[in-house]
Amino acid sequence: MESVGATTAAPPDMRLADKRRKFRAFETNKQAEQTEAQEGRRYYHGKQWTEAEKARLTKRRQPIVTDNRISRKVDFLVGIEQRMRRDPKCYGRTPQHDQQADLATASVRFVCDLNRWENIGSNGAHDGMVSGYGVAWVGVETKRGQPEVSLKAIDPDRFFYDPRSTKADFSDARYMGIHLWVDIDEAEEIWPDKAKMLRDLVNTDGDLTAFKAEEDRATQWADFEHCRVRVVEFWEKRRGQWEYVKFCGDIVLEGGPSPFKDENGEPDCPYVAWSPYIDEKGVRYGLVRNMKPMQDEINHRRSKFLYLLNSQKLFVRRGSVDDIDELKSEVAKPDAVIEHDGEWGKDTGIIDGSKELQGQAELLEQAQSALENLGPNPGLVGKGGGVADQSGRAILAQRDSGMTELSPVFERLRDWKLRVYRKIWGRIRQAWTGERWVRVTDDPRSAQFVGVNTYDLDPNTGEFVVANTIAELDVDLILEEGPDTLTMSEELLQRLSEIAQAPPQMWAMMIELSNVPNKERLLEMVQQALAPPPMPAPPAPDPMQQALAQIQVEGAAADVDHKKAQTAKAYSDVETNRANAAAKLIQAEMQRNQPRPAGASYALV
Repeated sequence: MESVGATTAAPPDMRLADKRRKFRAFETNKQAEQTEAQEGRRYYHGKQWTEAEKARLTKRRQPIVTDNRISRKVDFLVGIEQRMRRDPKCYGRTPQHDQQADLATASVRFVCDLNRWENIGSNGAHDGMVSGYGVAWVGVETKRGQPEVSLKAIDPDRFFYDPRSTKADFSDARYMGIHLWVDIDEAEEIWPDKAKMLRDLVNTDGDLTAFKAEEDRATQWADFEHCRVRVVEFWEKRRGQWEYVKFCGDIVLEGGPSPFKDENGEPDCPYVAWSPYIDEKGVRYGLVRNMKPMQDEINHRRSKFLYLLNSQKLFVRRGSVDDIDELKSEVAKPDAVIEHDGEWGKDTGIIDGSKELQGQAELLEQAQSALENLGPNPGLVGKGGGVADQSGRAILAQRDSGMTELSPVFERLRDWKLRVYRKIWGRIRQAWTGERWVRVTDDPRSAQFVGVNTYDLDPNTGEFVVANTIAELDVDLILEEGPDTLTMSEELLQRLSEIAQAPPQMWAMMIELSNVPNKERLLEMVQQALAPPPMPAPPAPDPMQQALAQIQVEGAAADVDHKKAQTAKAYSDVETNRANAAAKLIQAEMQRNQPRPAGASYALV
């Protein structure tokens, strides 16, 4: 029995008689539905012949053949659900909480991984397709001394609900719950204050009757029938609030308001259910209903076909055969030797049954083809024709077209998972009141952990404040489709190859406008690729080279000074020579202008 928190004393106005009446109403009104669900489970497990049919075929010496194609169909659809599995994604309702949405996403995924949600989700999908509805339980249990969000799969034959409910998501159900048989010793340990009343109930053989859905397990528990009690966990919505009670016959074991809260802080029911189909009478059923007629035809025709192949029809003239039984036995042998006094072929012979065999073979092929085309078809498998090297996007488009027939089923299954995620988020906000750490990235190379409900020191006030309070996050939960690892990887590589043919300046814009996953990571890689390479740092100076350079500079400066001195001296010599020449010219001119004495002569200079 699932834990629903601390035991609460039942209030006086629990109205147990009304709840027992409603529970019996489900047993009475849903007998046909339970019988069909039971037959669906038997058909899935290959138990497709009734005992009367087996006895009749055995008497006829006809082989009992079971070509179980229903299990293959259901298993394939569950495999499609696993390949199309979606992960929860949170988005903030306000800009203030937008940056904290990743923390909410990581929290929900942490709970899913901790409880192996993949297995629970596949079980719910399988139960819905076979039994007519799948159920999950989302609650809070104490583990390792602290409250933890817990998920469990509920067997469909243990679940009951308001028989007036006709919606696929059970949103119009006023009550629901589970019922199961509990060993008297275990019941006394769970409810020690009710031990005496429970023991008296067993000794008096009280309310221990089983209805239709209990037949399978009641036969397995026959040895312990008088050592068990039937416990009903009844959840009802009254005045907009969910409350529960556990009872056994006239004994109230525990009850009270729901201890679980939804994302808005209101009392919530822990059970989440879905149905693939509901007929005009409100009967919930799965995919097996439409497969059963064709499956029966395949089994009967294959059995009949083998029977005709292994038997012969004779015509015998009266009196031409001594012992007819011996003749029939001999004809059935592959090495038969028949002796008779009449004329074979005229008085005695074998009737030609080739046309009947051909007709049976054609009808068998038609039945097999009809069942193969129901539900998963070649397009859904991804083998709908075309070239062998078709792209991943083409394969996905072909698969989507093949799933058109089953899109209502998968859409209701998707809605069921979304409702489970919402309940998980509500339980997280309720249970996670202490400090804990969750991973916020899926990349193991850059693992990052963020604290939830942690205490940080405010540098402005110097006081401790609570950071990342999970109860204050206001987010929306949506589903993002998990990509197909093989085809989507090839498609991503093809898209990146096409983008690479454009100018590098267009890469960022083309990635932003495309539908490739992980755009942020790709844009970051493009920015890194287009960024100019950094300038290399200059090498460290060598002291010897610096000294040599200083010497060379000083030598060059001294050489320049020497050349300047030589130039100045040469210039001074030139000026001196010019002054001397000018003085000589002046002196010569003065001598020329003096009066020349008589008889003097002048030499030509």
